[in-house]
Amino acid sequence: MPYLRRKVAGMLLGLWSMGAMASGEMTADLRLAEAESLEAVARAFLPEAEWQHKDAQALQAQVRQVLADGREGGASVFLPDADTGPLSNALLVVLNEESELPHVRYRLRYARASVDLEGQSPLPVELVEVARFNLGPARRTELVEMHGEERVAPAEVFGQGPDVAWRFVSRPIMGQMADITHAARHELPDEHAERCLGLPCRDAESLNEVVRDWPEPQPFEPEPFEPEPLEPQSPESALGEPSLELSLMEAGLERLWLIERDERGRARWRSPEWPESASAGEPFIEVSLERGLGQDDNVDVVIHHDQLMDHEIRALWQRLIAFDTGPEQRPLVWVAQEREFWPRPE
Repeated sequence: MPYLRRKVAGMLLGLWSMGAMASGEMTADLRLAEAESLEAVARAFLPEAEWQHKDAQALQAQVRQVLADGREGGASVFLPDADTGPLSNALLVVLNEESELPHVRYRLRYARASVDLEGQSPLPVELVEVARFNLGPARRTELVEMHGEERVAPAEVFGQGPDVAWRFVSRPIMGQMADITHAARHELPDEHAERCLGLPCRDAESLNEVVRDWPEPQPFEPEPFEPEPLEPQSPESALGEPSLELSLMEAGLERLWLIERDERGRARWRSPEWPESASAGEPFIEVSLERGLGQDDNVDVVIHHDQLMDHEIRALWQRLIAFDTGPEQRPLVWVAQEREFWPRPE
């Protein structure tokens, strides 16, 4: 979208969007459309009154260490996170910073902005929000209602911890696809009705199953597929290998051409085209990642890439489900996909 069109779109949404951003929603924001520095982007996307700012460099170093620990083949001239995209970076940070939960939903949202640098080309900026919802208490409540308190495990078995959200600002630099420049966290209030793929995020049943009328899933094995994370050595050292959640999400991103491979098979983030219909800060990619919501400890990922620059197809949907097959075994993976078309004029 040309610069002036972005400015006009931002102005039309300005007053409403700033109010929505102040209330915690991730949405279009006039301040993001007019930002002249990364600090201005951070002030709009991570307001200090609501978000606890984190050391972005330390978090990026943590991601680098996790990926280095999980890499085979020894040293490389490239940084371990050189080709890692903003969605993968954000998920890795949250998985390592927050406590592990047996029944959980993650929602990742992706948006774009740009910084107008005087005398230079605009700097592309990628914005990611990761919200984590602890569904263990809700699942336990359901079981207590069905079977009685005395026949259900104690609350700590179902996982304890607040619902939280993280936000990240990234930009490309030489030798790195997505350098984290700003990061922040806050706890989500219970009374706020969060939506995941348009459905209630705190629903203890799978949303991924019902959000689309999926075709019959087909067997699929993404390559490469990393093992489950190692048990942490201590509470102070909670870094493990790249997780099943990350591997499954990246397999889905590759199927949507948001990750590409070079002639040596190295995976590399491919920034999506910024839709003309999406203003700065308005999400157009959403990921719903569920774990432990069925009878088995499966991981279920749905990726919704919306507002495509195509005259027929509006959105692409990918679903990947991984079932644990035991220690030292690769998970069994199934995949389904859908296309959503633009409404046809009458």
